[in-house]
Amino acid sequence: MTISALVNFIPPPRLPSAPFRGPWEPLETQLGTTLPEDYKALVRLYGHATYLDAIIVHVPRSRIRHACFETCIRDICDPIRELAELPYPLWPEAGGLLPVAHTEFGDLIFWIVDGPPSTWRIFMCDRDIVDFQIFDGDLTGFLAGMASGEFQPEAFAHLAPEGTLFNSWGRYDGGPRPATEDWTRSSGYGQTTVQSVTLSAQLKPQKS
Repeated sequence: MTISALVNFIPPPRLPSAPFRGPWEPLETQLGTTLPEDYKALVRLYGHATYLDAIIVHVPRSRIRHACFETCIRDICDPIRELAELPYPLWPEAGGLLPVAHTEFGDLIFWIVDGPPSTWRIFMCDRDIVDFQIFDGDLTGFLAGMASGEFQPEAFAHLAPEGTLFNSWGRYDGGPRPATEDWTRSSGYGQTTVQSVTLSAQLKPQKS
């Protein structure tokens, strides 16, 4: 599925908030894999945003820690790495879960990194790692299904589209590019060399 399904339900903003347009090669080289094309289009067209009043998609090189793709890999994976309840290993293990989004309720949303990126499915779990749900499609298809009501995971009824489908965050007011730091030395990721982004600015919601 392409991003067109999502665009039909949630048109991209005219001026997306701090979108990521690349380059992608450094990140993908560090990850050791390319990333899905629908995700690249998503963060380019929509930037920083909240979907369905709750879902925050992680954006590469974001200056906001809880929205930064690189930093969220560590912040999400490290606390749950040893939990036996997960039905899949965590990235960077083969077939592992790579975090791509989370909700304001603490639910976690991952790619199942198995096969070509275009075939990666979506795995959801609640904050207590008790309830699981798999969406047999890509990230933008998942968001479109949630927005349209076609995909309604029973264990995640609190994400039903009852409020605002899309809220673009406030725009950056400038500032230096974020610094990077090597986080592989203390986090047990073996040979991976993905870097996290150090906060150097804040992204603030627009005032109403």
